[in-house]
Amino acid sequence: MMHRLAFDDLLTQAQQLPVSDQLRLIARLAQDLPSVLRAKPKQRLIYGQFRGSRLSTEEDFKIAEWQPTEQDLNGA
Repeated sequence: MMHRLAFDDLLTQAQQLPVSDQLRLIARLAQDLPSVLRAKPKQRLIYGQFRGSRLSTEEDFKIAEWQPTEQDLNGA
């Protein structure tokens, strides 16, 4: 619900921009879209995956590492 409200506010603001600025906004979003679509999906830890006598590997740490998105960092 919170994200929807923020989106609606953003949409309202964008509609109040001059047409030239709306077009610049559209162009910028279109420019950023391919990188967003290529982003690899988040991989969640599986309960019990690291249990047992096996030592952790570099891959284990990469899986467990927090990789924030732009939204996590800026709320955007």
